[in-house]
Amino acid sequence: MISAPNRLRLSNGNNWLLAILSYLLLAGCASATSSSSRTKVLPPDPREIKEEAPALSVDTIQWTFNPEEEFPPISIDSKVAAYKFEKVVKEHYRIVLLLPMRINDGIPNLSLNNKKFADFYAGIKLAASRMSDIEASIQVYYTNREEEKLDAILAELSFNLPDLIIASYESELIAKTALFGKEHRIPVISPWKSSTSIADDNVFYLQMRPSIDHYFQRIIEHVSYNYDHKEVRIIQRTDGQDNSKTRLLHKIQEESSALPIVIPFETIDVDLDSLMDSESTVFDTAIVSGIKAFILPHYSSRDESFIYSCLRKMYGEKGSTDLYVYTMPIALSSERIDINILKNLNIRTAEFRFPDPKNRQVKKFRKDFYLAYGWLPTEDAYYGFDLMSFIEYGLNKHGQYFHYFMAGKSLDLMQMKINIQPFYKDDDRDRPDFMTNDHLYIIEFDRDHFTVKDIR
Repeated sequence: MISAPNRLRLSNGNNWLLAILSYLLLAGCASATSSSSRTKVLPPDPREIKEEAPALSVDTIQWTFNPEEEFPPISIDSKVAAYKFEKVVKEHYRIVLLLPMRINDGIPNLSLNNKKFADFYAGIKLAASRMSDIEASIQVYYTNREEEKLDAILAELSFNLPDLIIASYESELIAKTALFGKEHRIPVISPWKSSTSIADDNVFYLQMRPSIDHYFQRIIEHVSYNYDHKEVRIIQRTDGQDNSKTRLLHKIQEESSALPIVIPFETIDVDLDSLMDSESTVFDTAIVSGIKAFILPHYSSRDESFIYSCLRKMYGEKGSTDLYVYTMPIALSSERIDINILKNLNIRTAEFRFPDPKNRQVKKFRKDFYLAYGWLPTEDAYYGFDLMSFIEYGLNKHGQYFHYFMAGKSLDLMQMKINIQPFYKDDDRDRPDFMTNDHLYIIEFDRDHFTVKDIR
């Protein structure tokens, strides 16, 4: 859950989920809410919600990037080579949504995960109710986040193939769904995961969340534009576990520069014990010597304590110095990072979606969502709405394989910008391994809210 001030949050606890249960699952699934819509949201098969699933402990959604140690960075090319499609335009499209909610005896678990995905579903339903450019039906299946459940769903779908599948959450389930899409020539969209290992030679697979190297590339681009190399330091731990992150940042810095000679950003080696010692100084020498920007390239939930400790030390040592700190999105997930740290360290973060609370479209959606459901939207509701709007636009303009024909083209939506590119894991450019969205914002906490900071 994002806890930083002025990010869009969950509203009241169990009552919120019970409202979703009554509206979405019992009363609201039969059809879209607009009489002018030509899109139906079909209820899940009763067999998919009656089986009991194991209890789920309450857990917080974390970033799920695969580490570069296991999955090396990939290169990007703006041209799709060799893999050719013909446009397939249909009068009616059948879309399958694999919703990663856990259902116990027909009732959703009261967990943060279920709240997240139910709000995402509510955003999809609201967008579907307003579709007018295509005729479509959206069939919803609950996966219970289990491979056995997914296997049964895919077996059923093999007898009545859909035109598009929105994948579930777990990497194993996404990989199976991607393979199913490849075998049956069905586009599969993954809204949640960022991984280079899920798909191989599968241009039917579209990953909406950019990969780690894209995040690093966006940060390096922004830092390099705004600061001299002498004014920047990369933070890494003394035990060596961050060496691969530093190597990747240096590689991206070198490849993205137009200069014949690139001087890599220097590092600050941080000992964990020194962060805990209230008497020690860690960043003071660098700050006094003129460092203006730090890069904290840590993205795993396991790094949360280290990230917080670094930011707390910087906050205590910076004095009146104007300092900027670039982080990964996980830094904003910590409830320990308060408004004073965000404001005084000028935290800048790369994000692939950002519902600006001052944006007119966001304000209108917030009002419309509340009128439709009776509670305020979270970021996942905005995401569901934008994803379905993207699908409608693509199917209308380019047909079933719209993700292929939109490669290299940008689309501005309410809280995200989509820029689809092919991904190649190696130097073979005959066929991309999959397609991805690579657009990222740099956002900064400015005064009392987050705002997009373009390169300047």
